[in-house]
Amino acid sequence: MVRVALVLGWVSAIVVAAGTVLPHLHHRHMFHGPILALAVAAAAGNSVLALLPWRRWLGTRRAAGVLTAWASAVVAVVTGLVYAGGGWASDFYLLYFLVIPFLAATEPVRRQLVLYAFILAGYLAAVLAVPGPSPAGLVVVRLSVLAAACAVGAFLARAVHRTTAARARAEETARMERLLATEAHHRIKNNLQLVADLLILEADRAHADPSAVVEETLSRIQSVAAVHQSLAQRSAGRVALRPVIERIAGLVGERLGRVVRVAGDDVTLNGGAATWTALVANELVVNALRHGEGEVTVTLALGPAGDHAELAVEDGGPGPTGANPGLGLSLVRRLVEEGLTGVMTSGMDGGRYRVEIQFPIAEEETYAGAHR
Repeated sequence: MVRVALVLGWVSAIVVAAGTVLPHLHHRHMFHGPILALAVAAAAGNSVLALLPWRRWLGTRRAAGVLTAWASAVVAVVTGLVYAGGGWASDFYLLYFLVIPFLAATEPVRRQLVLYAFILAGYLAAVLAVPGPSPAGLVVVRLSVLAAACAVGAFLARAVHRTTAARARAEETARMERLLATEAHHRIKNNLQLVADLLILEADRAHADPSAVVEETLSRIQSVAAVHQSLAQRSAGRVALRPVIERIAGLVGERLGRVVRVAGDDVTLNGGAATWTALVANELVVNALRHGEGEVTVTLALGPAGDHAELAVEDGGPGPTGANPGLGLSLVRRLVEEGLTGVMTSGMDGGRYRVEIQFPIAEEETYAGAHR
């Protein structure tokens, strides 16, 4: 539109200048000197505007200001031409019909309305300023046509704005979908690798019971699936942890014939941290149900500063015996330290065995891989 406006500006200036020298276009109300001066000024201004770096400016506040000043100047020049051309007897008012599409394409709706009012008021003032009577009917018809053209311009501007906004939203949606698909592929790849590494750990155990390995692997896969289900139901790649923990506790408890109570705050994590935390919760709940006693409780808490989370699993048992904590707790410690960059503590607390993990809450997702 800027290029078109520049070309039309030069063409219009040439046509107006030609009108001052062609004898059959002369009449007694026409002021040739002012018309030629306005045409030369318009051509000079057009030349200056052509030198501006529009490609770099477009979309900035500076460009918007220049476009508004340009539009206002063009309306003023056309109004001056109408007056110098003889008011109602001048055909220069037709130039307004070139200005209106320019306003519709470059100006916000509110500024358009102001400039449209400027056009109508300017034409009427130019006609009334010329000495002698003016045919009221002709002036009213021209004003009506100009007003209708302004209304059409405003309508088309709104339609173009809605179309442009809808296209921008569609492009942004498509971009987000591509990013989410890429993120999902990356997360699935890492989670499959994580499950494979956990299977290798189980396979390396001496005298491993195949049925137990299958059961524990199923539990871990269900934990990862719970995170993916939550991700599919939420936006921005964030996961509400408590529903995930409740689902894991329900699945494990149902499989082992026990009830697990979940309490505490809800914590929102990125997808990667939620996956690691879900696996940790699964391991701790399975250990508590298999080796602990009494009620098993999972507690979630958000740190006082809101920058770290806490997860605790406790039962009524005495905890592991001997110096070896067992594969379950060793795996949990690795998951916490390598995957969540957190810490794990365990011990008796008020007659109940308690395992607690603390880890920072990261806004951006980082993909940590499980190591053999």
